[in-house]
Amino acid sequence: MPLFEFKCRNCGKVFEELVFSSRVSEDEIICPHCGMTRAEKLISAPSIGGTADKAAGSAHSCAGSGFS
Repeated sequence: MPLFEFKCRNCGKVFEELVFSSRVSEDEIICPHCGMTRAEKLISAPSIGGTADKAAGSAHSCAGSGFS
């Protein structure tokens, strides 16, 4: 179930919507801010798993292991 980002053509607000089918028309998406069905699907950059904090934390946990 993909999560898409939309921008309302009526009020200009950006919102996310879970879309159950790839065949859903933009005219079927309802803006949660103004209630209109004039949404435009935005192209979002894909998310890459993990963060720098996690990588640093895992390296830190190996520091006391005795490996050189």
